[in-house]
Amino acid sequence: MAERALRAVCFDLDGTLLPMDIDEFMSAYFHRIAAYVADHGVDQAAFMSALKKGTQAMAANHDGQTNEAAFWAVFHPAFEEASGSPLSEEERQRMRELADAFYAEDFGHIGDGFTANPAAARVVRTLQEKGYPLVLATMPMFPRPAVEHRLAWAGVDPKAFARITSYENSTSVKPKQTYFAEVLAAVGVPGDQVCMVGNNTMEDFAFLDLGVEGFLVTDWLLNPIDVDIQQMRHGTFADLEAWAEALPVCADPASDIRSGAIPPEESAAALEDNAVVPIDLDAAERRAAAVAQAVAGDHGPGAASALKVDE
Repeated sequence: MAERALRAVCFDLDGTLLPMDIDEFMSAYFHRIAAYVADHGVDQAAFMSALKKGTQAMAANHDGQTNEAAFWAVFHPAFEEASGSPLSEEERQRMRELADAFYAEDFGHIGDGFTANPAAARVVRTLQEKGYPLVLATMPMFPRPAVEHRLAWAGVDPKAFARITSYENSTSVKPKQTYFAEVLAAVGVPGDQVCMVGNNTMEDFAFLDLGVEGFLVTDWLLNPIDVDIQQMRHGTFADLEAWAEALPVCADPASDIRSGAIPPEESAAALEDNAVVPIDLDAAERRAAAVAQAVAGDHGPGAASALKVDE
């Protein structure tokens, strides 16, 4: 494939910069947060039920509110329903504070003993040195502290990224094209001047519908929609590193990339201006729902690789 004059590069995190088995990670996450809330006197079963319903609410979010707002709007009534007891405003606030404390403190221990791929930091550093602005386009269902912990496990400095998607600054999720339109609106350049690096053909490469270049990393490949990867740029992380080293210095880097929430009308304009194929938003909703269902699942060994989405 001919190289484009890129002005920004976006990275997925899980399975790309972070070579951690997603099922092992999610299983450890659910076990750890369940134990944490139980240790703090919270009804564990009700909390976990509400957590999973809140996750599904983020996947269904499409009214312009942040994923954070969508999550908590569903979490509290779901907890009340599961526990059979109403929550006072004080108790609702305590629930949020408890979650914040978990992500700030305990969540990071999931990565204890994990060995990063040193090539991840090298690729990021190489692109930085060549002047490419970087965006971490990770699934925005976690709060920012949890994302930063995962970057630490990967050996990558959060300061390398001009924008990091999280549930605080995003109003959509992968694999919706609306999520990627929001990223483009934040970066402020056309899709054909951006590259997306990821390992999931459905979650990460819906971005290609907006004209971006793609690099599919195959070390932890997930292909839930059975696409022919020979039709896109792909290779191992070692191949990605060679590609980054071969890129020229960025001649016209994107500037003023925004880190916060993007107004819905700007995301809608980015979607309209950059779509290179007809966008089926209903199909994207179904895919996002399937992903959320998988996220909320039991995460037995191989569950992520076994996920298939029929259209």
